[in-house]
Amino acid sequence: MRDEEELEKFRNNVREWIEKNVPEEIKNKGDSASVTALREWQRKVYEAGYLGVSWPKEYGGWGEDPLKEIIVREEFAKAGLPYANLGLGVSVVGPTILLNGTEEQKKKYIKKILTAENIWCQGFSEPHAGSDLAGIKTKIEDKGDHFLVNGQKIWSSYAHIADYCLLLGRTGDPSERHKGMTMVIVDMKSEGIKVSPIRQITGRSEFNTVYFNNVKVPKENLVGKIGEGWKVAMSTLNYERFNIGTILFAVERILRDVSKKYSNEQLFNLAEDVVALRSFYRRLLERIKKGYVVGPEAAVIKLVASESIQKAYEIAVSNMGVDALIMERQAGFNPEFTYGLLASRSITIAGGTSEILRNLLGEVILGMPKG
Repeated sequence: MRDEEELEKFRNNVREWIEKNVPEEIKNKGDSASVTALREWQRKVYEAGYLGVSWPKEYGGWGEDPLKEIIVREEFAKAGLPYANLGLGVSVVGPTILLNGTEEQKKKYIKKILTAENIWCQGFSEPHAGSDLAGIKTKIEDKGDHFLVNGQKIWSSYAHIADYCLLLGRTGDPSERHKGMTMVIVDMKSEGIKVSPIRQITGRSEFNTVYFNNVKVPKENLVGKIGEGWKVAMSTLNYERFNIGTILFAVERILRDVSKKYSNEQLFNLAEDVVALRSFYRRLLERIKKGYVVGPEAAVIKLVASESIQKAYEIAVSNMGVDALIMERQAGFNPEFTYGLLASRSITIAGGTSEILRNLLGEVILGMPKG
């Protein structure tokens, strides 16, 4: 009971801090605010103790209960505010380095990830290797005193503003599939890198194609061991899927907003899914609190959360009528639902398609035979 009271007190503190400290640009523009504003906002959130809540103190985190971290994410989602949305450092890269990185890498990168001093992107998918990640061809050659990277990555979020890239490539032959992969950290200011933004259906250009031409990477930027990049990548994807699950809090907010004006069976059915996912999420957090490392269960969270956010926006927009055609923010009108509907199309693809996740659940978790 004491733990529950402490968590509720913490929640109230977070809520009160948000009410008093949100800058106007962040309040009005959310994650479409300027890079400068988002950097300042993330640093402010970190300094208040609300970012890196459960990360180890020795690397810049706050060493608190993982449940408190989820409370923070929930309160930010309720307020419709971005939470460490500048790059993939907090959601993906940081946890990967904490689990697989060297002591030097943890000391060098972790705190700067939290303060947004460094922005990160991820180099996984390629033009012919998206869902089939084992088919990547980007080469990482061992040149003795450094690695040499050659290849192409696509759908790299935030690469156009990133300082570093967590890149998966091949030190072995492509025919080896899952074997012979290696993970490295690439400085995006290195010679030989070209970034081409991809315009999305929303009008933004957050995704990018990245070309690597004889890019030198220091040996100390190796994450994990040479040839064991697949193992590191799987931990990265598990964290990515787990963090995508936090959008369930955004789904709850959408449901609350829509239910103020409309009520139908679709809303009730979706609300049931959200309640079930929240319960599953809470149980997994309790295990993480005891030292458990996120595994294939993250696929359940990602699958349900990503499909739920799509359904939530579809329900919202279907009830808006002609107002759904307005894409620009105007006095008295926020196009969040329309923008969200368009943006959410990709979320059931990123981090593993829904089809792949269903196969994963069947084969790995349920032990069913391959179809």
